[in-house]
Amino acid sequence: MRNLAWWIIYLIAAIWLQKLIPGFDAMIPGLILCLQERQRQQTLLVLMLSIFLQEGVGTLPFGASIMWYGFVFASFYVGGWFFMAENRMFIIILSMSLAVGRVLLLIGIGELQTLPLDTQALLGQCVAQAALTPLFWLFAGYTRRRLSGKAG
Repeated sequence: MRNLAWWIIYLIAAIWLQKLIPGFDAMIPGLILCLQERQRQQTLLVLMLSIFLQEGVGTLPFGASIMWYGFVFASFYVGGWFFMAENRMFIIILSMSLAVGRVLLLIGIGELQTLPLDTQALLGQCVAQAALTPLFWLFAGYTRRRLSGKAG
């Protein structure tokens, strides 16, 4: 029950953060926590909710969130071959690679759908994603550990 309550609060906070900080995907820190916890059902549920939320209210064109979260998962697992997934340096490197991937994804989608892109704003959003993901991952991990009663 505590787990469900934590995720409901997290998703509400993530939606609010995305409204507050344009271009920042606040679902990513939660997905990273799911991947680190290695609970497949929980990860799948959070992934599906994230995709539905991004497709429904997100700023990306239709279908881009599926590619985006696929890139997140691939980056996490490939990076996990080189670093421990719980390592802070891994999260920083992962966040930077996600920022670069987001730029490439949005430029690619923009070209395919002939959407006008404000590259200055896009770069700013990607820098925000790289900078904020580790911070929110730390905070989410801290609150999750406190809720579960685990030391660390």
